[in-house]
Amino acid sequence: MKKVIVGAWQGRCRDLDVDANVATARQAIDQAADAGCDFLCLPETFLTGSGTVEQVRDVAIPLSDPRLRELAQHAQKRRVVTLVGLAEKRGRRYAVTQVILDGGKVMGHYTKTMPTGFDWQLMQFHDDELPIFRAKGVTFGVIVCHDSSFPEVAATLCWKGARIIFSPHFNNLPRQRMNDHRILVRNNHVGLAAHNNVVVVRSNVVGYWKAGDSFGYGDSAIFGPNGAPLAEAGLFTETLITADVAPYISGDNPWRHRTEMRRAIVDQLHAAATRSLKK
Repeated sequence: MKKVIVGAWQGRCRDLDVDANVATARQAIDQAADAGCDFLCLPETFLTGSGTVEQVRDVAIPLSDPRLRELAQHAQKRRVVTLVGLAEKRGRRYAVTQVILDGGKVMGHYTKTMPTGFDWQLMQFHDDELPIFRAKGVTFGVIVCHDSSFPEVAATLCWKGARIIFSPHFNNLPRQRMNDHRILVRNNHVGLAAHNNVVVVRSNVVGYWKAGDSFGYGDSAIFGPNGAPLAEAGLFTETLITADVAPYISGDNPWRHRTEMRRAIVDQLHAAATRSLKK
């Protein structure tokens, strides 16, 4: 396989200002294209930013929004498959969504499946579809933020054939919790990469939210299938990181036998999950 350059952009968005964030996303796409990227992942809800539930709902956009179409067309012009997050207005519902822009359009989308407290207030529903996508000859999946704390989500995508897992985040945390959270999340991504033998691409915000004395710390990284970082952004720095992942995703999936998981084991997993949900 020729080079497959993936990029993760780490930076600050402007809360509740879709137009400004679309402009920043365009700049990130240009930066990624100049760096030779085939894929670019921007953070969770990057286009809409943070706020109260009511504020976020006010700026939520449908997937048919012309600004998304224009951004997709720009990504196509620069030949970068782009993943970017937003609060989605879906009829009478709202969702935390990561869209995949390819071919000049919204080629697909993933909805956060393990909502946090704020997410649940916004969404009021679960989405269990867990789709996978294919672009530029690469099969990939998406998890969003809290999803990375549940290995079953990424494992399902890998069983479906994903070779890259993109993991966008919007981590703005109080000072006293920030470092513990950073270590936990980093270890989650190392574990997902190593356990599932896939590339994991994490992108996160940076910034300072005065009202809540909260920090977006960054720590974006691209992890290889053995869990070792292929590229790291560090903390509190706006930057693009890239890595050629072709050597790690070429050929047969070395863990393809997982698709042949014995029925008895699958049944036990399902039964255990069902009992847990009934409690």
